[in-house]
Amino acid sequence: MFHFISIIIPIAVLLPNLFFFGIPPRNSPANIEVKESLILKIAEGIGRLGVFVLPIFSSIHNDKQYEVLSLLGMFIFLLLYYIGWIRYFRRDREYKLLFSPMIGIPVPLAITPILYFISASIVLHSSLLFLSSLILAIGHIPISLITYHQINNDNI
Repeated sequence: MFHFISIIIPIAVLLPNLFFFGIPPRNSPANIEVKESLILKIAEGIGRLGVFVLPIFSSIHNDKQYEVLSLLGMFIFLLLYYIGWIRYFRRDREYKLLFSPMIGIPVPLAITPILYFISASIVLHSSLLFLSSLILAIGHIPISLITYHQINNDNI
């Protein structure tokens, strides 16, 4: 059964990405070649599919204290995610800002949406969304960290 109100959950994360595709980053390294493993790419793809599709099959719950706290977590993580995107757009869309740490969070544009989806899995009572969030984390966070280190010419 579809729960159309729950579609707000993935859309909230996708919105800034729409601007990104319409207005590409500046100073993208021409010679950067992210050496990511096939396993990480597959995990990222499976996780991404899950976190964007699964929410529409669950209804939002906010009756119990842990559900309300999870909703609060969703709000905080989404706010941090948006702050990261605002930083990117306000600083002339510098490519490195897509991966640079923010307030002590490494690769915040990778970590905060995953924490958002983990919180959403609690609000939606969806163990599949939780699992998809973890699978996304297994792929997306290492790929983003590898990219960050390559941009900064760090040895990993």
